[in-house]
Amino acid sequence: MDKLISAVLTLSRQGRRAFKPEFIDMSEMVEELTGTVAHQASEAEAEFKVESLPDLYSDRLALEQIFSNLLDNALKYLRTGVPGVIEISGRETPLQVIYEVRDNGRGIEEKDFQRIFELFRRSGAQDTQGEGIGLAHVRTLVRRMGGDMKVESVFGEGSMFTVTLPKKLPKSERTAE
Repeated sequence: MDKLISAVLTLSRQGRRAFKPEFIDMSEMVEELTGTVAHQASEAEAEFKVESLPDLYSDRLALEQIFSNLLDNALKYLRTGVPGVIEISGRETPLQVIYEVRDNGRGIEEKDFQRIFELFRRSGAQDTQGEGIGLAHVRTLVRRMGGDMKVESVFGEGSMFTVTLPKKLPKSERTAE
């Protein structure tokens, strides 16, 4: 219970934090994040494939939280006995950047596609640690940044999370510049 209360308080504080926009080299940032979980990936017999990613002007801490959670979940929900492959790719439109994190893990049943974004809700077998806060927090951050997030998945084959963000953080979410 203490862990849940602490997580909710942290989530609440972060939800009020003012964003500090800066230029983000996304390829570099994602390489750093995959480096921090490289040992975990090696133990799980998983590999990361990171394509060249489009850059943007946004909040570094929020982006690190978003992608750390997505990478952590991809590693956490690998299929037993199947070498994991986690691919991170991106593309851009004139006003937006679109990032995809795809894995060949357990996958998510279609009936749970919205549930996984709800606070304290999880999908599938509850055999991994977690409070059911991560994806709710990630989607909230993405929306607060003026973006959107969705999941596509085939149960037993893997998932793809798509994060769409504006190339430049909306003025309403910036601190005084």
